[in-house]
Amino acid sequence: MKTFLLLMGMFGCGPQTVSTQPELSKNNGWSHQAPVVTGAGSTALAQPPSETATVIDFNREIRPLLSDRCFRCHGPDSAQRQAGLRLDTKAGLQGNGDRRPIVVPGDANASALFLRITHADPNHRMPPADSTPPLTVRQIGLIEAWIRQGAVWQKHWSFLPPSRPALPAVKKTEWPRNPIDRFILARLESAGLRPSPRADKETLIRRVTFDLTGLPPTMQEIDTFLADESSGAYESVVERLLHSQQYGERMAMQWLDAARYADSHGYSLDRRRVMWPWRDWVIWAYNQNMPFDQFTVAQIAGDLLPDATVAQQIATGFNRNHPIQSEGGVINEEYRVETVVDRVETTASVFLGLTMGCCRCHDHKYEPFSQEDFYRFYAFFNNVPETAHVGNGDRLVDPPALTAPSVLRPIQLTEHRQRIAALEERVAQERTQGAASRPTERVWIDDELPPGSTPIGNGSGAQEFVFVTRPDHPVFSGKRSSRRTSQGRGQHLIQNANPGLRLAADTTLFSYVYLDPQNPPRQIMLQWNSGRSWDHRAYWGGDHIPWGKAGTSSRRRQGPLPETGKWVRLEVKAGDVGLTTGMTITGWAYTQFDGTVYWDKSGVVDRPIDRTEQRLAALKQELQHLTTSQPTVMVMAEMEPPRQTYVLRRGQYDQPGDTPVTAGLPAALGSLSGELPPNRLALARWLVSDTNPLTARVAVNRYWQLHFGNGLVETPEDFGSQGSWPTHPQLLDWLATEFVRRHWNVREMHKLMVMSATYQQSSRTAPPLSKLDPDNRLLARGPRFRLSAEMIRDQALAVSGLLTSQIGGESVRPYQPPGLWDDVVYQNVPRFIQDHGDKLYRRSLYTYWKRSVPPPNFQAFDAPTREACVLKRSTTNTPLAALVLMNDPTFVEASRKLAERVLREGGQGTATRLEMAFRLTTGRRPIPVEAKTLAVALRELSETFRLDATAAEQFLSVGEAPAAHDLEPRELATYAALVNSLLQLDESVTRR
Repeated sequence: MKTFLLLMGMFGCGPQTVSTQPELSKNNGWSHQAPVVTGAGSTALAQPPSETATVIDFNREIRPLLSDRCFRCHGPDSAQRQAGLRLDTKAGLQGNGDRRPIVVPGDANASALFLRITHADPNHRMPPADSTPPLTVRQIGLIEAWIRQGAVWQKHWSFLPPSRPALPAVKKTEWPRNPIDRFILARLESAGLRPSPRADKETLIRRVTFDLTGLPPTMQEIDTFLADESSGAYESVVERLLHSQQYGERMAMQWLDAARYADSHGYSLDRRRVMWPWRDWVIWAYNQNMPFDQFTVAQIAGDLLPDATVAQQIATGFNRNHPIQSEGGVINEEYRVETVVDRVETTASVFLGLTMGCCRCHDHKYEPFSQEDFYRFYAFFNNVPETAHVGNGDRLVDPPALTAPSVLRPIQLTEHRQRIAALEERVAQERTQGAASRPTERVWIDDELPPGSTPIGNGSGAQEFVFVTRPDHPVFSGKRSSRRTSQGRGQHLIQNANPGLRLAADTTLFSYVYLDPQNPPRQIMLQWNSGRSWDHRAYWGGDHIPWGKAGTSSRRRQGPLPETGKWVRLEVKAGDVGLTTGMTITGWAYTQFDGTVYWDKSGVVDRPIDRTEQRLAALKQELQHLTTSQPTVMVMAEMEPPRQTYVLRRGQYDQPGDTPVTAGLPAALGSLSGELPPNRLALARWLVSDTNPLTARVAVNRYWQLHFGNGLVETPEDFGSQGSWPTHPQLLDWLATEFVRRHWNVREMHKLMVMSATYQQSSRTAPPLSKLDPDNRLLARGPRFRLSAEMIRDQALAVSGLLTSQIGGESVRPYQPPGLWDDVVYQNVPRFIQDHGDKLYRRSLYTYWKRSVPPPNFQAFDAPTREACVLKRSTTNTPLAALVLMNDPTFVEASRKLAERVLREGGQGTATRLEMAFRLTTGRRPIPVEAKTLAVALRELSETFRLDATAAEQFLSVGEAPAAHDLEPRELATYAALVNSLLQLDESVTRR
């Protein structure tokens, strides 16, 4: 196995290594630890600037220093302000008539600020030694130079309206492909750097396909692009991707993090909720290329629009994605306040890039936002008629809510009908080639109960199963039967069987029953749990048990009571009680009204079906559900009369102030136009108005982050004083103004970015560049970063041929380790029940997201819990990530199916098969040394499985996808193991 291990090391097994190079200071670009690239693009040496140096920019170089070192005690927070001194305003620095200025423009030696930061006595020097790190020589020099240059004060950069800059002049005029490149190249030339060559075509199509769809390109798409030598070849690829169905799914991935989307309510019980119709709306909106201003207004206040459509109301689910309490005994108002606070924090972060949550309990310590500003903003969201509590039940909602079909239903119905037609044709062809399999009887309950099942009794005589034996009691099969006597309704049942009883084709359910002639019942009933519901019932005799709806599959009469004093076989067609092929029974109940009843041997008679028939049955079931389903989703609404809002002392729900506040903006951001009442619609209109300097900047920064790994502002959630200074301020403003000029066209902005020469550069780096700009902030090379958790899984499914392309719909539950939910859920909360069939292979976007236990394979790759808004995922490198790729059933199964594909489609030669496997997983052909290493590794793996056939069988048994009986198992295992290692390569999980 030495060569196999060499293969892993050669290509870099596991996730991308996190850089350990020194980083630029988050706030100001200056560091006393190492030379860094400054705002001007030159290497910053540890010495103060001379008086003839470039003019000091207050926002870029002085404000961050004051914010870090001074604002905590001399900033916006009036309660914590020391000595009445304020350094976050011009009046505080330069005097306002009431007190002497602490900065004298042009004269550092007359400025108290400079004198205190350079004071020889540590007891008088600012900032205090025990409060923050001391100022460095360079930082002191910056402040001195700024004062000598006139101490020009500026409002914080992000609170100023974006101004459209002229395109900068550049020397290398042939390089730019669009205006973005002019800004990037000008900065590079000023730093003495050159852009990298264009990436090769294989790299380029893989990069842009992942960025715009979240999936790898197919080999056919790669070959078509390689063969197209026209000047518009790359643009044609971009246009195809932007108009694909997968584009909306890709864009939604990022938005779900921002909107803290989950499929559970959170908190201790964390029960299931139905918010996926809102997720469908997001996908639909992106695929419709809904302008971002409309996208924003719909989600903040779609319900308040004139003649609001169902889609616009569903869109407001954005602000119902927060956690909701369901535990008994809590104080509803306490948690209602938390939901409103969550809306404030999320809306401010997502659309404004501001940390509004920091002034819930007191004035903001770094931004010009008071606690009253917070509650004025809070008032926009405080008028929803909600309780912020749901009961301990499944799919419960906290009104207001809307019952309506998904906006994607027309597309889903068309997809399903097309897939059903194709599978029906395939099944018909298979049946003409051979006789259908014969029905067989499968006994599920007899002397023993199914594994994992829980026996329960209720009603009259509420004991569990009471087993009796011959000769004193009748027994039909085996050694014992179960007996029950009741007055009125009585029942004994099993539930939570694992594994359950999966139904095949043409299923008939049966049970043997014996009615005591001395004490006959008036009604008997059989009932089944499909894993989701007990609403599958059949009964004989009178109608005394009122469960379900008479005449439907939830209460279907089968006939009179059977004859007493003898064993009678009861049979029920599965379809009569709403059970269809592919469903799994996890519970079976025996119910009676009065009398003494014996029950024995129970199970099903059905015809085994192949995978094609299983898929067909599942699709027909899904189509029926789609046609009739009307999910209920939580939305926003307004109360009449409006709820009063007060400043809450220390942010406590039960400590309101004395005077109500009205809805409004933080004073530093201006005021509403007055054309609308101060409600959510007025706020939404302002968010995308010309008077708001933030939303367009924040949006284009996130788009940039999607394509380049980092935004132009590296703190997408914080455009305030504690956030990062933009690496390219003029480019950010140009993009923001261009976005508005293009009528907030999201698709056009993505195209603009990926069509730039900056984006199309090679990501390879050389030592001089890696030393000068280790984090690629100047963008002298293409971006390189690890794929997201969802993309890594989706890539494995796509290249293996397992991926299901269905768009939208309910969340699914693919493989995960058993028992993960058990430690965090109560006894009466449903356990994890894995899905089967095509649901196992849906895109990761649709994976069920439980807040207390997020999908474990996603967490290994830094996916958030979705308990709060996240605008940028962290990237860590741990052994867990590699272990997921090696052992998770999804990846092991995908390796097997990919190996099957390679053996069937890769030709007869080893070299062509290995090339195909490598191309599918990395997007390129292997170079000779790599091809040689792959061949040697394959031989060693082949020898391993030749000597251990059992290991091959075990490896190939992982996953529910059917085995390939036409392929030799040891050869298949050999290729599957090799492919599994290829899926782990750094190059496979990295977007280059």
